[in-house]
Amino acid sequence: MKKLRFKNRNGILYFGIDGKFISSKMKYTNINKNIIIGKYNRGETDEELHFEERQSPTVKNLLQNIILEKSKHLKHKSMIAYRSSMKNHILPYFGDKMVTHIKPIEIKQFQDLMMEQGLKKESIQLARILLKEVFNLAILSETISSNPITSVGMPKINYKKEKQKPFTLDEIDLILSSATGQIKNFLGLSFFTGMRSGEILALEWSDINFVTDTITINKTVAQGLINSAKTKSSERDIEILPKAKEFLKAQQLETGLKNSYVFLNDKNNHFSSNDNFYRNYQAILKKLNLEKRSLHNTRHTFASMMLNNGIDPLWVSHTLGHENLQITLNTYTHYMPKKEKMSISFLDKRYKNGTGEL
Repeated sequence: MKKLRFKNRNGILYFGIDGKFISSKMKYTNINKNIIIGKYNRGETDEELHFEERQSPTVKNLLQNIILEKSKHLKHKSMIAYRSSMKNHILPYFGDKMVTHIKPIEIKQFQDLMMEQGLKKESIQLARILLKEVFNLAILSETISSNPITSVGMPKINYKKEKQKPFTLDEIDLILSSATGQIKNFLGLSFFTGMRSGEILALEWSDINFVTDTITINKTVAQGLINSAKTKSSERDIEILPKAKEFLKAQQLETGLKNSYVFLNDKNNHFSSNDNFYRNYQAILKKLNLEKRSLHNTRHTFASMMLNNGIDPLWVSHTLGHENLQITLNTYTHYMPKKEKMSISFLDKRYKNGTGEL
């Protein structure tokens, strides 16, 4: 038999098991405690306890109420993040579980799973914030007496940075020859402009000038919305290389007259995420027996390809939208051709015979 526990709440005797307490509607006295103990030993309190258990709200019930309240005063962009955390992380794990049954160890296991999935620190923190509010709401309604998440700290996250392995030109050709339609054009543009996925999805035809062969980048898709570029350096005009132009022209035949956006979903609107492109890209890699690599690797491939072939690092840095040249050099120096001896031709010519003045 589980141990019966008591609490004094404003002079009223509460009794319960497993951290769930119900009111006896009697004063908190030793005599009344003994009365409850007697009833409990005779099984007379079982129905009350089981009734309360059936009435206990689930995580889903409370979380939906919390999200509804937040939507009344938070911006749409913030709500996208909260709803995403609820839908993709919390509900699949805790959804229909009663709050009275959730122990600290389960919260730790939930956090461990999120870490195993490689989720960012911010994603875990957001899930913790929502769970904390769920349990606080349960405390307020006197469903539970303490918040189990307070016993579980935020995990220390030391993710190893993925070592990028750029594609070769032969691999790029294989990938593009295996793709079709918008997927092919998206990947082609990724490989030959170095643009971020969100920047490509936010592109409008008015951003592209086929006369001057330039693309104006000033926005990105983030959390389902078109947003302005995050930093000043991300706003830039880049050169359209001949190979990239091929894919833009092909995409113009696909969607050019349907909407102002370059890449369109099945509702003829801009894509809210790169999920569709990512799935197709990974399927192509699997089909070709190529090593699984992130979609961001297309950008890395562009940078390493340019630098390895002697293209000016300053041009590459600007094209990528890096804040400064040092970021580019720190990231990609090992792809630049190594020169054992630097030849400064204009100085050699002037001073080779000891002529000229210092």
